[in-house]
Amino acid sequence: MTTTDLAARYARAEALLPHHLRGLITSPQVRPEWIPDTDTFWYRNVTSDGAEFVLVDAETACRRPAFDHERVAAALGGVLGEEADPAALPFDAIEPRDGAVRVAVGEQLIEISLDDYTATRLGPIRPGEAPSPDGRWAVVQRDHDLYLRDTVADTERRLTTDGVDGHAYGGMNDQVAALVMQENLGFTQPPLVVWSPDSTRFITHRLDQRGLDFMHLVRSAPFDGGRPTLLSYRYGLPGDENLPTAEFFVFDAASGESVQAKSEPIFMPFVPAIAYGWVWWSDDGSAVHWLANDRGDHHVGLYRLDPDTGAVSLLVEESSDSQILYGPQQMDRNVRTLSTGEVLWWSQRSGWGHLYRYGADGTVTTLTSGDWLVRDVVSIDEDARRVVFTGAGREPGSDPYLRELYSVSLDGGDITAITADGLDHDPRPSPSGRYVVDVAARWDVPAVSVLRDRTGAVVLELERADASALAATGWSAPERALVKAADGETDLYCAVYRPHDLDPDRTYPVLDCVYPGPQMSCAPLRFPLSGGPNVGASMAFNVPESFAALGFVVVVVDGRGSAMRSRAFQDQARVAGGTAFVDDHVTAIRQLAAARPWMDLDRVGIYGYSAGGYASARALLQAPDFYQVAVSSGGNHDNRINHSWWGEKYFGLTGDFDFAAQANASLAEDLTGRLLLVHGEMDDNATPHGTMRLVDALIRANKDFDLLIVPNADHHMMVNRAYFLRRRWDYFVRHLMGSAPPPYRVGDVPIEVYR
Repeated sequence: MTTTDLAARYARAEALLPHHLRGLITSPQVRPEWIPDTDTFWYRNVTSDGAEFVLVDAETACRRPAFDHERVAAALGGVLGEEADPAALPFDAIEPRDGAVRVAVGEQLIEISLDDYTATRLGPIRPGEAPSPDGRWAVVQRDHDLYLRDTVADTERRLTTDGVDGHAYGGMNDQVAALVMQENLGFTQPPLVVWSPDSTRFITHRLDQRGLDFMHLVRSAPFDGGRPTLLSYRYGLPGDENLPTAEFFVFDAASGESVQAKSEPIFMPFVPAIAYGWVWWSDDGSAVHWLANDRGDHHVGLYRLDPDTGAVSLLVEESSDSQILYGPQQMDRNVRTLSTGEVLWWSQRSGWGHLYRYGADGTVTTLTSGDWLVRDVVSIDEDARRVVFTGAGREPGSDPYLRELYSVSLDGGDITAITADGLDHDPRPSPSGRYVVDVAARWDVPAVSVLRDRTGAVVLELERADASALAATGWSAPERALVKAADGETDLYCAVYRPHDLDPDRTYPVLDCVYPGPQMSCAPLRFPLSGGPNVGASMAFNVPESFAALGFVVVVVDGRGSAMRSRAFQDQARVAGGTAFVDDHVTAIRQLAAARPWMDLDRVGIYGYSAGGYASARALLQAPDFYQVAVSSGGNHDNRINHSWWGEKYFGLTGDFDFAAQANASLAEDLTGRLLLVHGEMDDNATPHGTMRLVDALIRANKDFDLLIVPNADHHMMVNRAYFLRRRWDYFVRHLMGSAPPPYRVGDVPIEVYR
């Protein structure tokens, strides 16, 4: 292939990176922002001309512009001193008020009257605050203590005085606090609090990390020059004696008085419960609930706190020899508390995730059962005693990953199917539970967003996505394929991305895009930009569409050990030492190629990021006769020096699991292919030390490999991401495609949140 041809392919690949993809699909999904105490919401809709803000009153089924975009642009122009484009207003979010709308432009908060469209500067944005639902109060963390700001009087008072380093109020665990990103981008995270529905009180924690040892990173090339700088932060490892714990406190906003929960310190080794949404108030504000677990998540409990007295009671508990989840994926919470004192509980106790109702008297009623999975609790109608939820794989012959909407009585009985169209339904309920925005899509079907009522009936169609501009780039939807795992029995689901301009009489090199979980699945279930369960930074890094544009076949396999199937399926990560996925991937790709002769199995590469970085290196080392080339990025190559939570939850405690054999350094002698190891020097999540230990083992084994350390880059590779992406393309083009990469520079990638 000529340099000119390859340069054109690189340009097409760059055009499919996520930030460019956003310009190729209109109305990709509706993300409703529900206005408090109403069944009205707004959303930002991407159109062929730009973007518009839409307001929907669910009760009247009325959809209309949130405001006059021309007049808002003119009002902003007057107060900002520069012209604003009505189709590209300089903000992404709005705060509807009585007769007005508030927006943040740059560092300024501006209110625009919707009567006469005059704009008023309200003052600077205050980052790092946790505002109350009514906007009256805002909690701030400073020097390990909490302060409360009265937004009306613009006064501030100190709530706590005994916070210290390592034992602070409202903070995040160091190892997941994105400390490097905060330093790189110059922002401060707000304190972790949960406000009561009436804005009178909030709950927070005091996080104790004082017993943890430190992890160390050196910033070799500080942005402002000078000597290298050291970042030392607390980081728990598997087997460490001391891991973080927390105590809960409820603060009264008016008086500043606090009530401490009367319980033992709560185990909190990774992301705090508040950040995961595992702490919540009852609707009437009379109680707070939280979920807590032990080390390895073998025992969990649901607790109730009386915010007036601090009394704590245990409502539900469960134990298992496997790890326990609160929903199919890491951050899910399919647990709800009802005003009757009942609890809706999600459990894998039968081997599949299902719903159970715990009565106030301790009785348990099974609401769903069978070899299929309850995925999301959408809403609960307590008056009708009915639960709306999504389930996958319930209907014979259906795809076990695609969600349909169902409902069932809280008293048990027959399940009612609300949808049955073979699409994946992503529900976004209103706080009242009376309505839900349902965004239905599939990997090959652009999203249709509709408003449904509590019965599931469609009240209003909101938007239909248009991807004609995407198709014009040469993009085609991946093919969904079913194969058998290495055991010859278990069904595995895969995605196959065909190279652009596929000629079935030619053969093409194959890339395995890998992220083995075990907390998520990766084969795409939904159309690009339509949301869904497996959208995140890891997939944003992988971008299989771009490799297909370069001329590769790209395969994504959800092997055993990944999420959203049975408990036994996910437990393969624990049972097989976290490496069963390699045999599954090799077996799956061989089956796919048997029916697709244009897949060249003499040229197979693999790449991945984070856990996929571990997996790509592992596959090259474990199956050297199958994989020839790997690019391993941000890998946790040795879980003995990775987060204690990750290893102990999904694999086992140090006395029960062989972490040494799982470490990639154990197979360094087996390297025969081409390996590029990439790591951000300031990766404070999966630290670069794991990569350097693999480097050390490869050197001792006298192996040749390539290494790219990116200065100042964190785990999300916010710094020099474009360079990293180009180097990864180059490596496979050179070593798998057999062509010389063109001189090409990928444009800067904007820093944004991938959703």
